[in-house]
Amino acid sequence: MVLLERFYNAYSQSLGIEGSQKVVNEAVAEAGLEIKKEYSREEALKLCEVLKSKSGFVKIIAGFLMARLIIDKT
Repeated sequence: MVLLERFYNAYSQSLGIEGSQKVVNEAVAEAGLEIKKEYSREEALKLCEVLKSKSGFVKIIAGFLMARLIIDKT
C-alpha cells in the first residue's frame, strides 16, 4: 500500500502543504480515484501517470515517484 501522504510530501517543499494537497487531490480526481489514506500499487502508479501528464517539476517529481514505486515494489 502507498500512503497518500507520500504524494503530498513529494510536492510540499516546492508547493507548500496546501499547494501539494491541491495538485495531488486534483490528480486523484482526474485519475478517477477517491481521496483515501492508502492506495494500492496499481492506483498509485495510475496517480503517477496523471501527475506525469502535467508540466514542469510536477511531471519530473511524478517520474521519480513512479520509479520509486517500481523499484520498491510497494
